[in-house]
Amino acid sequence: MRLSTTLGRTLRQPPADAHLPSHQLLVRAAFVRGLEGGLFADLPLGCQAVQRLQGLVRHELTRLGGQEVCLPSTAVPPQAEPAAALASLAGREVDSYRQLPLLVFQMAVRPMPHSGGRGGPFSAAERPVVEIATLGDAHLADAEPKLRAALDPLWLACDLPVRWAGAGDGEQQAFLAHSAGDEEVVRCPACGYEAERSWATTALPAPPDEEKLAPEEVATPGCDTIAALAAFLDIPAARTLKMVFYSVEGKVTCIVIRGDRMVDEKKLARVLGTSRYYTSLEDELAAIGAVGGYASPIGLDTRRVRVVADPSVRSGVNFVSGANRPDTHLRNVNVPRDFAPGEWTNLALVEPGDPCPHCGTALGIEPAFELARSSKPRRVDAEYRDEEGRAQLVWMASGQLDLGRLLAAVVETHHDAYGIAWPTACAPLDVHLVALDLREEAVAAQAEAVYDRLQAEGFSVLYDDRDASAGVKFNDADLIGLPLRLTVSKRSLADGRVEAKWRNSAERLKLDDEGLAAELARLRGAPALEP
Repeated sequence: MRLSTTLGRTLRQPPADAHLPSHQLLVRAAFVRGLEGGLFADLPLGCQAVQRLQGLVRHELTRLGGQEVCLPSTAVPPQAEPAAALASLAGREVDSYRQLPLLVFQMAVRPMPHSGGRGGPFSAAERPVVEIATLGDAHLADAEPKLRAALDPLWLACDLPVRWAGAGDGEQQAFLAHSAGDEEVVRCPACGYEAERSWATTALPAPPDEEKLAPEEVATPGCDTIAALAAFLDIPAARTLKMVFYSVEGKVTCIVIRGDRMVDEKKLARVLGTSRYYTSLEDELAAIGAVGGYASPIGLDTRRVRVVADPSVRSGVNFVSGANRPDTHLRNVNVPRDFAPGEWTNLALVEPGDPCPHCGTALGIEPAFELARSSKPRRVDAEYRDEEGRAQLVWMASGQLDLGRLLAAVVETHHDAYGIAWPTACAPLDVHLVALDLREEAVAAQAEAVYDRLQAEGFSVLYDDRDASAGVKFNDADLIGLPLRLTVSKRSLADGRVEAKWRNSAERLKLDDEGLAAELARLRGAPALEP
């Protein structure tokens, strides 16, 4: 690529709305440009960066026997599960057990949830992705771990400290910890337990060995909050029951949780089947027999309300609960003696310091960006014939890698005060060739010769052949951040050498032909050949 004719110019200042270093540097170095609606355009350098990452993924998946396909974007409805189209295609093409197991993948651009926040390319409304599906029979148990293992070399090539964490029913998510991340990961420093916060659980104490006393009413004037109730009765909030009511299209759900715990909104949305819920209105509460601030699961019209309890309710006895009468509560409420929830599910928001569900150690929570996701095998709507000729359903394990976020993660992790510092294995191009004094014919001829040599030896090169000062060219080379910079000038021509500087080093090397060959071999990752 000749920089003089490459679309996109470097900028001295980042855009005003760029808060993360990755956003600032990718724009300044002319990799991307922000558009309206949270969209980003990849300039030629940006396309080169994405293509390099695609090549790394393609290499790993192909090494495992993966086959690449290309499906039209209309084959995947906006809300569909990422690998749904791959499964549909396989259902058309696979008809025998002899074709299984089968690993297929495709490169695509997909619309993504856009928060309009401060994430820049991390939260772009459309991002390039890799969709992966492994198809087989019911014995596909090792497919999901293999899929994750296939991505591990990619994290290594990008020099990223990516970790996998649980994210639901057999799903795993690959996360990069970052202070601006839009997800939160719960982690145990002792046993290594990790989970996305809205899927995390915590250990609960066994209920105290106390006699279960008979319920009794107690006057609690003005105690319509847990804090006020606990203070009035001089008890810890953990000895109370909290009732929270939510409605979806007029249908009320009563959430019962221990008084010192908060409801996790993401967990709640999964229970309700939608995020379009609202706090139940007074007339809706009255219709089921509940009184706001003094509600209880006891006495509700269960034909008109769904009662869901968090497991924290099992960790105590003789709770204090509302009495469904103003200014009145009930002491000594116990489950299941006094009420039996219709459902039990994990609804509590996990907090820092909560005990690990596996070893009891205090849990930590850190923000992170999700880069990839994998799911456990499940049956899909496709059939094949087994050895006896019987029709069997195909099983599929799927995954998605977010290349847009991966690109941003590399830059976010690898930069300094001067610009991007690409790891060699995932850099968009290999060499930044800077030519100074191009008005001198001999210098121009040497620069062209080096450019041709590099390309002939298989290196990808960004050749700065612009009519610009040395300071501008060197600053742009640091900003763009390719691994190796080579400089040709009147001085290098007179010395019969080429100047070389690695992006991660301040040292400038004066190289003859043999020295240049050695540095190029280092760039390629192999020892220099003997002359």
